[in-house]
This record gives sequence, C-alpha cells and structure tokens, in this order.
Amino acid sequence: MNKEIKHLLLISVTLFLIFIFIFNIYTYHATNFVPQASKASQIINRTRLRSPNINRPSEKWTYPNVNNSHIELIALKKPQQVLVINSNSHRVIYIVHAQINLPAQKSHLHILHARGQQIYHINGSRQAVSKNWLGISNGNYIETPVTDMNSHHVSHNLRKVPRVENTIQVSHADAKWLQALPENTPLLVKEGY
Repeated sequence: MNKEIKHLLLISVTLFLIFIFIFNIYTYHATNFVPQASKASQIINRTRLRSPNINRPSEKWTYPNVNNSHIELIALKKPQQVLVINSNSHRVIYIVHAQINLPAQKSHLHILHARGQQIYHINGSRQAVSKNWLGISNGNYIETPVTDMNSHHVSHNLRKVPRVENTIQVSHADAKWLQALPENTPLLVKEGY
C-alpha cells in the first residue's frame, strides 16, 4: 500500500475509536438507568424494544424463562416501562411497555398467587373486561387494556388505551408471559429513573 492510503486508514481508525470513546462516556454517565441492574443490560434491552402495541410483545426476542429465577420488577412511570430484572445477576432480562396507573411507592408491592383469564371492571353503568390479569398486593393488577362488554376494540397503541385505576396495563402477549412470574415477586413503582 502506498503512504497516502496508510495515512488515510490510520486517520479513519483513530476517528472511529474517538467516536466509540465519546459514546461510551456519554452512555456511562447518563442518568436514565436504575441502580438495581447493570447499565450494559439496560442498554442492550432498550435496543430490542419495539413501539408500544397491545397486540405484540414489547421486545423483538423471545421471552426469557422466569419460573425458577430470582426476579424483581421495577415499574417506571415516566418512560412507561416495566423492567424485569434478574436480582442474582443484576441484569435486565426484559423490558415491558406499559401504561402504569399506580402511584409511586416507597416500599415494594408483591405479585400475588391470584391470576386469571378475565377480570371485570364496573364503574357505575360502565362495564369492561380485561384479559390475562395478575394480582398485585393492595388491590392492584397487571392486565391487558380493557374492552367494553360489547368487545369494542381499543387503540393498538398502548399509550392511547383507556386508563383503569390501580392497574399496570401491558400488551396481550406480555400479560400472558407475566402470569408465569412466581408468587411474592417484588414490584417497585417509581416516577422515573
């Protein structure tokens, strides 16, 4: 190779390494991370996220097995996401798009043994049904978005579905997967990171 090409290649590689270095410093010092899990696992799972849709999973990959794992859930109200964290390895294993209709909590709530296929909500003369619900302590639930008793469809965008108090609403696929969570799994609701 001649000198000009070698010099150009050296400059290109140097600029690339500088870019990688600056990018890593930026992501390392960013405040959009929860302290319960590694920053690398949070970054990796954010790159797998799809747009929030009630008819498909939140991430592009298959669901991890949560039956025998030490799992912790952190519900973040500001980005409207639930982080599923393996508390042994301190890694985010999945991120669920959600509409969180619970107040922020100072202490952990817990997943109950109560779960089922349908749950009915009655507010005056209005009646609605949700599917694949999961009980949380203090009379709260994780469930799919509600439809009325005449099965009128709701918006496909999870952020635009009707809110139901005391719930965390997730997509149909995510709700079905979350039903496999063990009883007493801790859940912490926070305003944001």
